[in-house]
Amino acid sequence: MSVGAAVLVRLHSTYWSVPTSSDPQVLAPVGKGGSTPATTCPPGAGCGLAVADFTARHPGTAHLSAHRNSCGEAMPCRPGDGSYTVTVEIT
Repeated sequence: MSVGAAVLVRLHSTYWSVPTSSDPQVLAPVGKGGSTPATTCPPGAGCGLAVADFTARHPGTAHLSAHRNSCGEAMPCRPGDGSYTVTVEIT
């Protein structure tokens, strides 16, 4: 992507941590990000979003990542379901 472009991360579960950038000088957070619960959701279901917005500031490579320990009420995540990572290259 190009310098100045925006990246919007929306992970569908409030069990996710707020997504972060491995290099804020390259891919900078815009605001704090956070968790947005759904208005109608059974207790413990994790309905909603973990959100974060970023702006490409300088050429380089950054990784966006988030993690979760639970994939449902009292349900541990299966291998590979507890982490989110995407590599973003800024040109």
